[in-house]
Amino acid sequence: MRPTAPADPRTGLSTELARGRAMVPGCHDALSARLAAEAGAGAVFLAGSAVGRALFDEPCVPRDGLRTYLRHVELVCRAAPVPVIVDGEDGFGDPVGTCAALASAGAAGVIVGDSLPDGRLRPAEAFAADIAEVRRAGPAFVARTDGIASDRAGTLRRLARYREAGADLTLALLTPVLRTESETEQLATFAQLAGAAGGSLALHARRLDDLPPMSRLPAGIAAVLVTGISVPTSTDHITQVLSAR
Repeated sequence: MRPTAPADPRTGLSTELARGRAMVPGCHDALSARLAAEAGAGAVFLAGSAVGRALFDEPCVPRDGLRTYLRHVELVCRAAPVPVIVDGEDGFGDPVGTCAALASAGAAGVIVGDSLPDGRLRPAEAFAADIAEVRRAGPAFVARTDGIASDRAGTLRRLARYREAGADLTLALLTPVLRTESETEQLATFAQLAGAAGGSLALHARRLDDLPPMSRLPAGIAAVLVTGISVPTSTDHITQVLSAR
């Protein structure tokens, strides 16, 4: 039996997160969202990196592609029988307006990062104000902070502030941690982040095996988002089909 879409995607997402450490596979189009749901996912997220490569041949959704992206989000959310968390990149210059537009397109939640186009981080209080405004009547807010490589203490403070402002989930860009730290060091880092986030922390990785085993993750992690699950890691299956002559 195919899963049924919730009447209110935000309520459906809240229900999924309330069950405990939610596993949220990434998707890049309507088909991959449906396949993830039929495999048992209670929610999916539309990854900006995957959509950027699928639609724009870019590593993320470009600013001049927002209109096209909104239409794509609408099609994915209409097809997906489970709540969809949508990557809002850096808010495209207007986090509050972008969240409203994505919610209108069907998004149950929106991920927005606190980076600026030049690589600097927005002032934490300004970003916290945006979170509070979105949460008054908008979708679930997933607040991402990107500065852990240069300022770990600042990252911890930002996670706590964003949670206080009303973020439903918080996450830190983990690329430098996953590349340079041992598994033991990663687990200690995750525990630090989870403590600062007050039970709202989401982990994000390209592949599940980039992370330590789920059984070893510390308490306080509310969700695990895995981008690459909807995209095959090789062309072996295509080669097999083409060679079957």
